[in-house]
Amino acid sequence: MQFNLLKFNACLLSTIVLLTGCSGDTDSRPAVEIKGTVTLDGAPLKQASIQFTSPKTGESAYANLDQNGQYSITFPKADIGSAYEITITPPVVEEENAMALAEKPKEKTATKIPAKYSSRTTSGLKAKVEQAGANEANFELKSK
Repeated sequence: MQFNLLKFNACLLSTIVLLTGCSGDTDSRPAVEIKGTVTLDGAPLKQASIQFTSPKTGESAYANLDQNGQYSITFPKADIGSAYEITITPPVVEEENAMALAEKPKEKTATKIPAKYSSRTTSGLKAKVEQAGANEANFELKSK
């Protein structure tokens, strides 16, 4: 009976090692933060949203640009070395702010974003994530 118990413990230990891996719990997809500025014809783009999409996994994240055209996006698990595909679209309206936005008078000076930037297949914009942690990606859009 003692032999069967030893055999069971050895089998259990082998299963645990296989499930957790021999080298511990290292994650090959670390967290990254991507910051940058988006300009249109040299001026900061306002009232827009930027979205990063991994061509490997299809995972995406977005952020609305601030008044200076700046953004910050965090990926809890990123594909280091991958070139993320970028789209620039009108700002994403959070559901809780939608009513306030509907009541606010529309600004007449809203910037028209060229249509080609609204699709990741036509935008021509990519950003390679080089490292875990902080990354920077700036984009200069052209209206023509």
